[in-house]
Amino acid sequence: MSQERNIDPFSLLILVLSIMAIITEIIGPFAGFYYSGYGNRYSCLDCAYSTGVDLIIQYLILILFVIQIVIALNELLPNKFIPMDVTKYGMYLAIITWLFAIIGLASFGITYSYYDWWPELGFYGTVVGGVLNTILFFLQQRNK
Repeated sequence: MSQERNIDPFSLLILVLSIMAIITEIIGPFAGFYYSGYGNRYSCLDCAYSTGVDLIIQYLILILFVIQIVIALNELLPNKFIPMDVTKYGMYLAIITWLFAIIGLASFGITYSYYDWWPELGFYGTVVGGVLNTILFFLQQRNK
């Protein structure tokens, strides 16, 4: 008799979305503004125009997504390395993730309110990843 291992689709989606959100945060700017006469300037992990708050928040968002990846891997592996159920904590971390993204964008917008500013790929990737992970962690917890 063969033992079938059912893969949790929610954990798999959380894993993929978290990795995609990390990639968008790393390769894309978080926000940008038009500096009159000089062109566009951006906030990213290694850009000169990041504010202190949004830079710290960008790093915290990366850490939160890594923790969500660990939680998803814990649910996917046959031998769990975290013995307790942590999906509820994953949902809270996902909520904090997209709230941090909004706070970081607000900090950027307040700092550069004199200029025309806008959110960029890093912001959208983290907000969408955080909101979708929140929904998926909720559904995962509800289906247990």
